[in-house]
Amino acid sequence: MPEPVAPSTEDAELREHVAQALSASYELDQEIGRGGMGIVYRARDRRLKRHVAIKLLPPELSFRRDVRSRFLREAETAAQLGHPNIVPIYSVDEVGNLVFFVMACIDGDNLATKLQKRGPLPIEDVRRWLTEVSEALAYAHARGVVHRDIKPDNILLDGIDGRALVTDFGIARAVTEGGGDTARLTATGIAIGTPAYMSPEQASGDRDLDARSDLYSLGIVAYQTLCGEPPFLGNTTPALLVKHLAEAPVPISQRRPDVPPDLAAIVMRLLEKNPEHRFQSATELVQALKTGVVPPSAARAATTAGAGSVAFTGGPIGGMPLPTGSGGGASGAGAPGG
Repeated sequence: MPEPVAPSTEDAELREHVAQALSASYELDQEIGRGGMGIVYRARDRRLKRHVAIKLLPPELSFRRDVRSRFLREAETAAQLGHPNIVPIYSVDEVGNLVFFVMACIDGDNLATKLQKRGPLPIEDVRRWLTEVSEALAYAHARGVVHRDIKPDNILLDGIDGRALVTDFGIARAVTEGGGDTARLTATGIAIGTPAYMSPEQASGDRDLDARSDLYSLGIVAYQTLCGEPPFLGNTTPALLVKHLAEAPVPISQRRPDVPPDLAAIVMRLLEKNPEHRFQSATELVQALKTGVVPPSAARAATTAGAGSVAFTGGPIGGMPLPTGSGGGASGAGAPGG
């Protein structure tokens, strides 16, 4: 369980409001996490007599009917996902002006906390967690659900058996598509996705994201767990997004030479700029992780044989034109098996 969050006066008032609104069904305990997509409280289900986690849509979004409606629809869809590596959602509801869902309370750290405490993590643990998350994504993708916000904070590590569980399916989509104007939402301080983990197509503003976007984000997470920090760092969101679009990551073999060649090749394949050059499904990724066999990318080989070009040259980001030209768009150059 993440460390409790020390409340400000405003947070304390919000907590009191939530506690009163939900008091008939839940006994609110303490805030255990928050981000651009919501606030999470630990609580006790009065009827079932068990601890749960309650995720609340941020108050600044819950008053918007379009966002609220899509949040509820997406959470209902996510509640249909039943997999040992996906945090179960028990219910989705709204009370007054509060919109929330109730999910299993996992005792243990999330991956972000683990990284903060330990830095680079043991290779075999990373391979196991990566496989478990990939299996969860394969299950969700097969049912038409793309996560859109894979990051260490959304990967929980069960304190009992150590398995990885993915949480927050569908929330980023609910806010992005329900909000209409992504730029306007971002300007108000509400994060749409997480820039450090965004795929190039997500960074370029493409709303029609598919499963391969999640795989790129998972590649960022895998790189960070192995090397201690993400492949791209920047002081501003536009700087980070441009790096996702145009900068090749330093190969893992240079950052951490003890990583097995197959695992290094898998991560670098996930970080390809062009979705066609990545694994084409989470199922393919699971197979590579379990067998250690990383087949060459036919699509990348075909592109390399012709004239190279940046895959994404859409509209501007934060007033900055996107990079164009050849060469710089191919990430993972020199990665084994790529």
